[in-house]
Amino acid sequence: MKNKKFPDNFIFGTALASYQVEGGIYNNDWTHWENKENTVCSEPCNDACKHYEFYKEDVNLLDELGIRAFRFSIEWSRVEPHQGQYDLNEINHYVDKAKLLLEKNITPIITFHHFTTPDWLMDDGLWASEKTTTAFVNYVDVMMQHLPKEIELFNTINEPGIFSMFGYLSKRNFPPGIQNEKLFIKASKNIISAHKQSMKIIKDHNPKAKVAMTHALHEWDDNDSSLQKEYIKYHMEDKFLYASEDDDYIALQTYSIRRTNPNLLFRALSWLQIKIPILRTHIYPRFRGIFSGRHEYNPEGIRTTKMGYEYRPQAILYNLHRIHSVFPDKDIFITENGIATDDDNERIEFVTDVLNDIHDYLSKNGKIMGYLYWSILDNFEWDLGYKMNFGLVEVDKTDYSRIPHKSAYWFGNISKTNNLSN
Repeated sequence: MKNKKFPDNFIFGTALASYQVEGGIYNNDWTHWENKENTVCSEPCNDACKHYEFYKEDVNLLDELGIRAFRFSIEWSRVEPHQGQYDLNEINHYVDKAKLLLEKNITPIITFHHFTTPDWLMDDGLWASEKTTTAFVNYVDVMMQHLPKEIELFNTINEPGIFSMFGYLSKRNFPPGIQNEKLFIKASKNIISAHKQSMKIIKDHNPKAKVAMTHALHEWDDNDSSLQKEYIKYHMEDKFLYASEDDDYIALQTYSIRRTNPNLLFRALSWLQIKIPILRTHIYPRFRGIFSGRHEYNPEGIRTTKMGYEYRPQAILYNLHRIHSVFPDKDIFITENGIATDDDNERIEFVTDVLNDIHDYLSKNGKIMGYLYWSILDNFEWDLGYKMNFGLVEVDKTDYSRIPHKSAYWFGNISKTNNLSN
């Protein structure tokens, strides 16, 4: 058996998002999206995992497992249910959770926006409106007035390329379900502005804070030089990554490789539509929505995960090098990575391969702050519902009891010892 020791200050932990686990949230854009007529969602979120109710038990479970960091999001629609009206009880709920983590010596990592936006912003077009940017910055300001000053790690906005592209451009999996390049670009600019403004607010309140926007980055086929690949990669990932030039670290979230369809007719039609502005604005988003799959393209016979992703633990290493080439002086924090699977041994296999790559990269290059597994609990996977079990811990939906897998104890031991045993 070979041991791989990580630095003592390397952070191992897990992550959750409010809407996916809390339950009882009925006043944001996702609630309306999943319950509308002809919804693309397989089922509504409803009670989720009842984490809002059982958060103390869940924090105690983290402590018992030995998991030393916990990234969670604050549900904006709870805190500000009506424009300009803040609910102190809800604010205190998140403050109390953060304090409990600190008491347990579990590092809290706060995310202010994880895909969901209050429904009172829907009539203005959500992130296509500058009103949302202003409202978000105000909400962050209010939360920072209450959150413990001991918290040092913050994420402003989670995976902007995912919820903006799936909501405003190529797919209709996310609200508001618009396919229009001009609105997508407008929303992207507003999201980036919200990030930069709120980062300043956070640091004004807490000079010790380290702040970043999280980035969903895929591995890409470097042999693919098609225009469609460059267009998608730029608009889904690169433009948001470049906007993190002033971030205190780069927050990386990676699950797989993304390949574009190699069909020559598809590529030719994509090239034509991207090159002609009016087609790119109105036709290309619909064309992609019809003729490209959720994950673009998987080669025939390739090993896949339950999500339909290509099984690709190597994607982390690819993106560590990619980020380093753009920001050679910045630290990287892997704030999400994991696998949906019915086989817990496959989960351990996947994460072991990922951690081996991280350790090897860290030994040569340094500058990695930590690794957070997604997720501690099986939860609501947006339009796909509850079928995608990423959790180290199973949730029994009949009584909401928590059932740790073998991988939970395995990963908890890594977190306790900062040591990977192969």
